[in-house]
This record gives sequence, C-alpha cells and structure tokens, in this order.
Amino acid sequence: MQYITQVDNTLWALISRLQGTELQTPSNASNTHFRIAAVSNDHVEVVTGANNSSVTLTRAAFQQTLDYLASNRHFGAAHAVEIGSSHTPASAGPLCHAARRQPDGRPGTVVITYILPILEHCQAVAIQRDARPTSTWLVP
Repeated sequence: MQYITQVDNTLWALISRLQGTELQTPSNASNTHFRIAAVSNDHVEVVTGANNSSVTLTRAAFQQTLDYLASNRHFGAAHAVEIGSSHTPASAGPLCHAARRQPDGRPGTVVITYILPILEHCQAVAIQRDARPTSTWLVP
C-alpha cells in the first residue's frame, strides 16, 4: 500500500488546485468553515470565520503533520490519533504541536484544523468527525 508521506510537487499541485475552495474543520460545528484564499510555492493562505481573519499554513507544517502521522504509525482507521487541537499549548495534543512547531522550536499558530481538511481533500488522510474526540489517520 502506498501512503502519501511527503509534501512533494504532486501533492502541492493538488493543494494548489484547491484555491477558492471552502472546507470544514474537523470539529463539524456550524461555524467551522474556511476558504483557501491563495497558494504559493511554500504557503497556503486560508480565510476563517465571520471576521475573515487570515491564517498562513507553511509547506513545512504540512510536512510536519505527515511526518508525525507516519513516524507514529497512524496508518489506517485502526491506528487513528486524536487531533487534540487547542490554542493553549498545555492542552494541545502531540499532533497539534507537531503541525504548529516553528523552526526555532517554539509553538506557533494552531494550524492542524486547516491542514487536515486540506490533506483529506487530497486523499492523504481521513478524519473521524462523528465521534469525540475527533481523530485522523493516513490512508493508502
């Protein structure tokens, strides 16, 4: 089975095609949609919420997410991991921390709630939205 574990040019091209697309975060709440506003060579800009705030997702954050899932063997639904998204670093799960880690090691903005739906749309991961806690895994 082949899993997507690298943010190569093929995956980035798939992500680039999503510009203008509206997606839903893993929480399934009514106000959790975001729009992919722009895609460059190494960033995705998303617009969130009613106030149209902007969040930048780095290509490195996508890779850090895939690295975490692959290195911890989250292959298939039987090996799902809790997403654990939280703005409070002490409450955030390891996947949330992996995605938002800055080059200097400090925690950055919470981005996992936007990265996972994008990867899901590209058929790299699946998200279990109907159960709590929400979880994710790599798909072949």
